[in-house]
Amino acid sequence: MGFWSWFTSSAKTTENVSEMGKTLTEGVVHGIDAVFYTDEEKARARQKGWDTLLQFWNVMSKENTEQSKARRDIARMVMQSYFALIFIGIMVFRFDPNFAAFIFSVIKEIFWLVTMVAGIYFGPQQIAKVWPKNGNSTDTTTK
Repeated sequence: MGFWSWFTSSAKTTENVSEMGKTLTEGVVHGIDAVFYTDEEKARARQKGWDTLLQFWNVMSKENTEQSKARRDIARMVMQSYFALIFIGIMVFRFDPNFAAFIFSVIKEIFWLVTMVAGIYFGPQQIAKVWPKNGNSTDTTTK
């Protein structure tokens, strides 16, 4: 008799079945929606990424441990080496343009690496200069 109880069920069971159908329909609709990554969703994801990066930079700008000092020193050495390569390439060009072309090709290959190092390690200090001290105001002028 228990097997046929759904057939002679009460209003409560009917309500549960309709809720289950509604949940199933919502799941199918959300699943289809998740297949298509719209421009609006991309923009929201990009904005969330930038917000996370800015929060990271804000925290990093206030850090002053030995580890953070070592990271800054390493980043400074990477930048100095990069600019030294540029300078050497310019100086060598006068004597051997082929070797200078090789140096500039190396510079071209490591450009994004150096840019990321500069952004990650020097970005927090630059953001701290522009970021409001209280974090709530958009006004950066001192009072």
